[in-house]
Amino acid sequence: MRRNSPAGSPGRTSFRTTDLEAARDWMRNSYGTSLRMKSPAPNGTFSYSRTLAGPVTLSTLALAAEYAYASDPLDAVAITHVVSGRMHRECADDALAAGPGDVLAISQPDQPYTGRVDGAELHAVSLSRRLVEDAAGRQPGRPAPPLRFTGFTPLSPALAQQWKKAVAYLESDVLAGPAAGEPLVLDAAARMIAAHVLTTFPNTAHPAPVLADTRDATSQTVRRAVAFIESAPDAEIGLTEMAAAAGVTPRALQYAFRRHAGTTPTAYLRRVRLDLAHADLLAADSADGVGVAAIAHRWGFHHLGRFAAAYRAAYGHSPSHTLGEGGPAT
Repeated sequence: MRRNSPAGSPGRTSFRTTDLEAARDWMRNSYGTSLRMKSPAPNGTFSYSRTLAGPVTLSTLALAAEYAYASDPLDAVAITHVVSGRMHRECADDALAAGPGDVLAISQPDQPYTGRVDGAELHAVSLSRRLVEDAAGRQPGRPAPPLRFTGFTPLSPALAQQWKKAVAYLESDVLAGPAAGEPLVLDAAARMIAAHVLTTFPNTAHPAPVLADTRDATSQTVRRAVAFIESAPDAEIGLTEMAAAAGVTPRALQYAFRRHAGTTPTAYLRRVRLDLAHADLLAADSADGVGVAAIAHRWGFHHLGRFAAAYRAAYGHSPSHTLGEGGPAT
């Protein structure tokens, strides 16, 4: 049985069946893979759920059977957490076996891969390669070698745990919460997951520094970026888009902001959005049911405690005080 998202909850799909053929067809249609499947355990159930969040997809797959597959290049980054069971996958000359609790990158984004899975529940995250490259500071239009993993397992057990916590936060706090439909919240969450990919797994995504990065770190660069940010603060923008608008590399933009503004481009963007949230709070009427949470989420602040702390540091009192002129602190 397939269940799609109800109205107001786009991007969620689930499928559950005890029919082996239906499970096989679903896998082939969903992933475009060449699939060989042994008979599952008696009364075994195949279950699959997927949540789309912009350029990020979260999925959970569980099947009490052994199966093998072959996949074309994903042109995406896919990270899998083996919750139970076992899996083995091969990509180019790299072979990797994984068991309960393990986290692994499935493949190089532009290479085919094969795998075997035995009675496993898998929790997977896939995201566009462009998103990960942007998080690394690559500039669109400039030649760069393709993203490569130099290792397919986390750099340390601690980083593996951080990856699991980041995914759990995205799934339970962001996508299952009241801010799930806010574009700026989803954009920030997607960029957060991309940054975790870069810190969790060894890779070649970060561009090498060049002399022009220092040369371009001027006050004019900051002014161009500030003008861009202030012209579109409600757009889904990050470091890459800001750098492109300023006509420099992301690294040059970071240098420029540190040198001439004493902050970072993303911190400046957050402050602009905080000021706009402040303006909305001043203009809102709490009697009309407008709350602090709705305004914070509108401007990309998902964590209300952090929003309140940043607001208090900037304005000297809580956001709820601004909204209700002396209401309870948030």
